[in-house]
Amino acid sequence: MPKYKPIVSDSTDSPNYVSSQSYPGQDSGAPSPEAFSFQPAAQRYRHNEQRIKLLTSINQIVQQRADLEANRVTLSNLLDELRRKLKRRIDECHLEKKERMKALKQANQRLEKEKFSIVSEIEHLKRHLEKEEAHHLQHARSAVAQAIQGMVTKCPVSDSMFTQCSVADLPNVVSRSVAKNAPSRNADNKLAAARLMRDIAELRQRVAQVEARLANELKRKRQAELDIIRLRKELSSTKSFVASLRMPPPPLRKQCSKFA
Repeated sequence: MPKYKPIVSDSTDSPNYVSSQSYPGQDSGAPSPEAFSFQPAAQRYRHNEQRIKLLTSINQIVQQRADLEANRVTLSNLLDELRRKLKRRIDECHLEKKERMKALKQANQRLEKEKFSIVSEIEHLKRHLEKEEAHHLQHARSAVAQAIQGMVTKCPVSDSMFTQCSVADLPNVVSRSVAKNAPSRNADNKLAAARLMRDIAELRQRVAQVEARLANELKRKRQAELDIIRLRKELSSTKSFVASLRMPPPPLRKQCSKFA
């Protein structure tokens, strides 16, 4: 803000109100005959203009401050609204996250229950199969023991008892012996057990054959892969050798006379 001069002027510019020719009382504004350059009305006019300019600038500053205050209040309200929206959105996100975690936990619990039920069912089936297998084995062993005991006690010892017999023919022999020396129901059960033993032996033999074939096929596949790699290496070396043969020989460099 510009600094203005004080209204009090110097002694040279101040009006000489004490004069022999002036009237007592207030100044009428007429120029003094002794000082022609003195104009009190013009000076007051200038002072009034300066005051008006100063008041106008003050009013502008006050208006700017009022506008800034209004803008500050508006921005503060907007900031509060944004904070409330952000807090509400954060709460919604937390709630959604909790719901998703709850749903995920429930899904995991269902999967765990299904897994436990499946595992328990598999274990139950395994135990049942083991019991069935042990039951059939026990029946087969008892049938074999009874057949051997019946053949030893009731049948005379002959040379045919000591003939060679394969494992595949053993169930048939046992079945015939059981059919001869046991009641009908027990004979049927023992015959079924013997047939089951024979089927199990055949299945195991087939599985062993398939595994052997698979191992042979894997060996052949590995050997074929090794042969393919070796042939590719030989082909690349042959191509490089043929390319080197087709290339013209490099020209002989002329020796310098200094080193000739």
